Amino acid sequence: MPIADDDERRDDLAATSDSVREDARQVIEIEDEKRDIPAGDPRLTTLSREAERLAGQVHQKSRIERDLADEVNGDREPPRPSH
Repeated sequence: MPIADDDERRDDLAATSDSVREDARQVIEIEDEKRDIPAGDPRLTTLSREAERLAGQVHQKSRIERDLADEVNGDREPPRPSH
């Protein structure tokens, strides 16, 4: 594999990691905000749905990140089943 491809994969891996971290940061912020909202407030539902959406993105991006890491490391292990 050419060095340029390795460098590109490493850049993709770093970018994906940054994106996962940003989504996770947003989930934490939402969860902190939800703590101060009284039960029955419709914002709880809106914020919960947003947290769920972001958590789904974290899951999806983490899979991509794992695949990129496998490529960078030359791992040829079969994909692991998701739960």
